[in-house]
Amino acid sequence: MTKPVRYQKGSLFEDHGAWFVRYREPIRQNNGSIKFRRQTKRLGDVESFPRAVDVEPLRVSFMQRISHDCSNGDSSMTLDEFVDCSYLPWVESERRASTSKGYRELWKNHMAARIGGLRVREVRTVDVSRMLRAIAAENDYSKNTLQHIKSVLSGIFTFAKNEGAFDGANPVQGALLPSKAREAKETFAYDLSQILRILEVLPLLPKAAVATASFVGLREGELRGLEWQDYNGTEITVSRSIWKSFINRPKTKASRNFVPVIPALAAILDEYRQSMHNPMSGVIFHTGGGCPMAMDKLAQKVIRPAIEAIGLPWYGWHGFRRAVASNLYAQGADDKVVQRVLRHAKPHVTRERYIKVFDPAVLDAMQKMQATLENLGNGQQLASSFFPIGGKLLKPNAGEVAERLKAAVC
Repeated sequence: MTKPVRYQKGSLFEDHGAWFVRYREPIRQNNGSIKFRRQTKRLGDVESFPRAVDVEPLRVSFMQRISHDCSNGDSSMTLDEFVDCSYLPWVESERRASTSKGYRELWKNHMAARIGGLRVREVRTVDVSRMLRAIAAENDYSKNTLQHIKSVLSGIFTFAKNEGAFDGANPVQGALLPSKAREAKETFAYDLSQILRILEVLPLLPKAAVATASFVGLREGELRGLEWQDYNGTEITVSRSIWKSFINRPKTKASRNFVPVIPALAAILDEYRQSMHNPMSGVIFHTGGGCPMAMDKLAQKVIRPAIEAIGLPWYGWHGFRRAVASNLYAQGADDKVVQRVLRHAKPHVTRERYIKVFDPAVLDAMQKMQATLENLGNGQQLASSFFPIGGKLLKPNAGEVAERLKAAVC
């Protein structure tokens, strides 16, 4: 027989000019059992609510919420307890190891001390906003980093709702980022001429790694996980990624796909393969004993010094991945084609974060606009007025502009 749920009414009382309600709150213990602890909640002052009947609606509303939560001990846990006991173990089992490490560090380093002491159900949007402002005041973080912290906290409350430890609107969603936080720094990509210069000065192994990153667009972990079985001379199939000692499937379903190999890359990979005595299996980039190469150390000790020695900046491994997107786009490739090569799940990620327009392309576009103006009927006069060769920009008044536009189109 199902045991009926007993709902608390709470005990209303007056003390020191204020109304309080006393109730019992369930607390989950470390061994999983639940014990009840007596709690008191202030409802309002006697001046605003002179009689008990006046404050009764507040008591009823509060105790309804408490009674609803009594069936789950997690709802009375502090946010720190919930994250440590429930959320982080779930992330560790359901997400990639690198993601789990990042979330744990963000929580421990920035959120736990500022908001972790609040009970899960008592966190409000104002608490999240204050936390974000405090983090921004103490650290030189960009808005992107603050948004990432906010997204992690929002995910914690989404998980809490799914576990029954929280009910109601997610308090993180309405929190605003500090307006004075700095914008994220611009990211960059290598153009084709820079890539060729880099490849010319690198030894064969790092040359093959950089060429694969620059002409196929593999991520750093995907380069570590690339095996000879994944390369057939005309295409590379991306089927794994290695982070530290963890072997994972690629980041998303879209990432688990093949990418065509251009002849320039095939020639470099084939030369590298011959230097390794034509292996048919095993990781492509390794230290000599078959263990996957630590790409960050390869970059630190070999690639970056070589790049800086020829006067070029170091943009990181992602600078080569962005190079694929930017160079394809500069050659006239459609956004969807670039997205497919980079194996992104969402096209806006490709457009907003990976495609970089090189300065020569901007100059070429402006020159084409000038040529178009000069080819428009009487546009020679219009173009020379607005874009005088060898002189400063003229600024005709509105009447002159109207007359010249009319002459150009009539």
